Amino acid sequence: MSKRPSQKTTPPAGAHYPIRAVSKLTGLGIDTLRAWERRHHAVTPRRDDRGRLYTDVDIDRFRLLRDAVAAGHSIGRVAALDADTLRHLAGRDAVSVAPPSGGPRASRVRPPADELAVLLEAARAFDGDRLEADLGRAAALLQPLEFLETVLGPFLQQVGEEWHAGRLTVGQEHFASGLVRGVLSSMLRAQPRQRTNRLLFATPPGEPHEFGILGAALLAAHRGIGALYLGPDLPAKDMIASAESAGVSVVVIGLTVSRPGTPTAAALTSVSRRLPPSVELWLGGPSAPQLAAVAGPRAVVLTTFDTFERELARFDVRSLSR
Repeated sequence: MSKRPSQKTTPPAGAHYPIRAVSKLTGLGIDTLRAWERRHHAVTPRRDDRGRLYTDVDIDRFRLLRDAVAAGHSIGRVAALDADTLRHLAGRDAVSVAPPSGGPRASRVRPPADELAVLLEAARAFDGDRLEADLGRAAALLQPLEFLETVLGPFLQQVGEEWHAGRLTVGQEHFASGLVRGVLSSMLRAQPRQRTNRLLFATPPGEPHEFGILGAALLAAHRGIGALYLGPDLPAKDMIASAESAGVSVVVIGLTVSRPGTPTAAALTSVSRRLPPSVELWLGGPSAPQLAAVAGPRAVVLTTFDTFERELARFDVRSLSR
């Protein structure tokens, strides 16, 4: 009697991806992917000796389910639906951001200025539910870097300009900033936790702006790099002690409004001098180039999220080669 061939020796044609790669391609956390598979049977991955393997079809389905959930549908109700139905529910051909008037929803393909106007109107109206839903929907549809660069960054810049021009009150500006902080914090918490913290994120005393380091921590965590987020206005001695205690490889400092000769610059000098030589020092934000000399030659200056992510990629390669 002939033996039946093993499925492991005859894998189907086409690309196959491990679950970590699927997480990066879809923007969904590994825990979410596993839950959708086990509890809701959203996809049925193949397996080999190393674990689950997903196809391009599986990835497309995860993206459709992600979009449908972002549009307000529960995963339990949509997990078994076919692709065409999911596209309809997800609004692939229709909706994205609700118009400020509450009228009919408009096309997803809209000028950036129009999308900003929608978000600003929600901020003016103190409509937290709508603003959070619109930002959350964009976060679900976009990769983190694209979300930061094309949605959050322009929105926060516009909020600042509107406040300076007197078209937003201090209360409205604080409301919008607090909600954005909450959205970013939630996105960071949703990323799979790593056993080892490799990058520490903070701002020095006198630097209250944390959006830059929050976004950077999100990019690192999304890439699977352990991110220890300590927030803004952290004293130099605590930054150094935390880096040593946690055993991180890099300290990332956000610098938005600081200038040379300020107490913030003095704290940065202290961190640069007292941080162990084995720990890298990365500076990000609008003020980073001006303060690079204060930090000395060890500082790596990264002025945009795009340059930060490129440095993350190089850091990841260096770490894997050790």
